[in-house]
Amino acid sequence: MRNGQAPPPLLGVRVLDFSRLFAGPYCTMMLADLGAEVIKVESPSGDEARRFGPPFLGGEGMNFMALNRNKRSIVLDLKSSKGLEVVRRLASRADVVVENFRPGVAERLAIDHATLSRDNPGLVYCSISGFGREGAYASRPALDLILQAMAGVMHRQGRGVRPELMVITVADTYAAALAVQGILAALIARGRDGMGQRVEVNLFDALIAAQGYRMISRTDRVELPAWDDVCPYQAFQGSDGDWFVVAVVSQANWEALCRTLGRTDLLADPRFADNAARVEHRGALISELERAFSARPAVEWLRLLTEAGVPAGPVRRVEDLFTDSHVLSSRTLVEAEHPTAGRVRTMGSALRLSRTPPHVSGSAPLLGQHTREILREVGYREEEIDELVRAGVAGPRRSVPSGPGG
Repeated sequence: MRNGQAPPPLLGVRVLDFSRLFAGPYCTMMLADLGAEVIKVESPSGDEARRFGPPFLGGEGMNFMALNRNKRSIVLDLKSSKGLEVVRRLASRADVVVENFRPGVAERLAIDHATLSRDNPGLVYCSISGFGREGAYASRPALDLILQAMAGVMHRQGRGVRPELMVITVADTYAAALAVQGILAALIARGRDGMGQRVEVNLFDALIAAQGYRMISRTDRVELPAWDDVCPYQAFQGSDGDWFVVAVVSQANWEALCRTLGRTDLLADPRFADNAARVEHRGALISELERAFSARPAVEWLRLLTEAGVPAGPVRRVEDLFTDSHVLSSRTLVEAEHPTAGRVRTMGSALRLSRTPPHVSGSAPLLGQHTREILREVGYREEEIDELVRAGVAGPRRSVPSGPGG
């Protein structure tokens, strides 16, 4: 237990992580934060995300550092029979396997669900893919950019003019959350009958599902500059040039906004009588509001709107969050020790549990940092480990291309 707290909820759950890049590593990091033991299996060249950058920290790409804390790393050559034997030993002791191989790769290596579950029928095997195992798109590359384009997100973001990329990796992030949900559900089901199962999540379906009710309609009013079914619900600029957002989601909000602006005349205008009318006459309304908001600086409008009970907030830059008093007091940012980068600040878990909170015990591992100790844990003697290392089947951290200082 940590500081008198109850044991973490996933204490004793062992996860074998073959995943790379974003969705899989984010999924397994969330499991690790909840107390699962996560062993990250990497090739001798390592997860490609180690080399994404700049920026780099301690020779590692920041994307990798952000998604791989609380894990141990073992380097194995999965193209060798001895490397696969190590995998089978690890899998026989695992509760969960997470992989994002291209379709057919796990089967070709004989580390697929059907093979590994023969020796471990309680295994929960999670496959995260771009488009699923079947269908016309199954073999396509599935990076977030491709998925945002194919799922209609970029068209909507660009309002039908020029496709725009959402800079956060929405497909990967949502798919990772769904994978965690599926894994936990499968573990609960296993607790009833002792049987594991396969969990499958694909990023394309996840991104389509994330669009919710918009998928019910065949049409998309992409010409609109804001949320298309509420108005006003968008950003405005104060006299100082700073941006802020206003979200009028009720008639009471609308009335309070007009009073705050000193524009009670808008309340009598039939074009703006209710939300449906405001949506229909959005262009005229936004012009009126932009003129009104240009009279005062953003910070003053935010104070007045907040006092009036109108939902509003400043448009922040990411770097602003690192000095935000609320962020600093809420454990949203945490620090962990890294072997080469020292104390590393990273995002903490967004989950809050009263008795068994998520915990950050360490930063992302070096490539192969825990190879020897993991091999010992599954029964290899020192001389056998030395032979695996000499043969290139397993090994400590290798010298691979990385960022500056790596």
